Amino acid sequence: MPTARAVSRLPLMAGSAVLAAVVVTGCSSEPGPTPAKPVITAHDSTTTPGAAPTATPTLQTSGSPAFGSPSSTPTGPPIPTGPALRALLPTTATLPAGWTIKGNGNETDTGTYIVDDPVTPTLPQEPCTQMRLSGTILSQDLKASGAMKEVYDGENMAQVYLAAYHAGDAAKLLGEIRAYAERCKSFTGKGIDGKPVPLTVTQQPVPGLGDEALDMKKVPQGPYHSEEILVTRIGDRVLFLSGDDILGRLPRLMQLATPLSKAVK
Repeated sequence: MPTARAVSRLPLMAGSAVLAAVVVTGCSSEPGPTPAKPVITAHDSTTTPGAAPTATPTLQTSGSPAFGSPSSTPTGPPIPTGPALRALLPTTATLPAGWTIKGNGNETDTGTYIVDDPVTPTLPQEPCTQMRLSGTILSQDLKASGAMKEVYDGENMAQVYLAAYHAGDAAKLLGEIRAYAERCKSFTGKGIDGKPVPLTVTQQPVPGLGDEALDMKKVPQGPYHSEEILVTRIGDRVLFLSGDDILGRLPRLMQLATPLSKAVK
C-alpha cells in the first residue's frame, strides 16, 4: 500500500492577490498564509480540557437551511483582543485523540489592537481564480481581531483560525463566503506547468454546529491538491478549520469541529 507521501498531490501556482488579501487589516502581527500551501493564480490577468466527542457533525446534502442573521444591537462581552483569542486555541490537552501540535503550532495573533472601523469588504469582488480556502484569507472582511494555530492529525496539517467581529458582522461574513462559493462553483485556474486546470467549488451546511456552519471544498481536475474549509459562526466569532490533500488526503476537520466550537464561546 502506498504511503501518504507516495500519493501526494501537485501544487497549483501561487498568486499575488492572495498576499494582498492577508494584509488588508494593517495593524496585525499575523503572518501571511503558510508558504508550503500553494494556491491558484488568475488564468487571465480556550482551553477547557475534555475528551474527544463520540460523534462528529454530519453534512446536510439536501434542503434549505435557515442561516443566522446579523444582530441589530451589540450583545455579549467586549470584542476580545488577539491574545485573548489565542488563549482559546487548542492545546495538546484539548485536542481529540490522534491530533498533535508541533512546537507552539506557529501561533500568531493580531495583538491588542481592535479594528473599530473595518475596511470595505473585498471578498464580493475577489476573482474566483484567487480563491484559497484558508482562515487567514476568508476571515479578513469586517474582522476586528484574530488568532491562528496549526495542528496535525498524523502528517496532515490543519489551520485553526479564530476571528472576532463587531455585532452582526460575523453573520454578514458567512453570507459573503456562501455567495463567493456560489459565484465560483466552476472556474479555470492554472497548474504549475502553466496549463489550464478546471476546478469546482462545493458548499454544504453543517447542522448542529455553532449558530451556523459551512463546509466548503475546492477540487481541481487532475493530480492537483484539493482544499477544504469548515467555517463555524458562534455568535460574533468565527472559527475556521482548513487544510489540503497535498499528502494524499484531506485532514479530518470534522473531528475538531465540535470540541473547538464549544471551547471558543
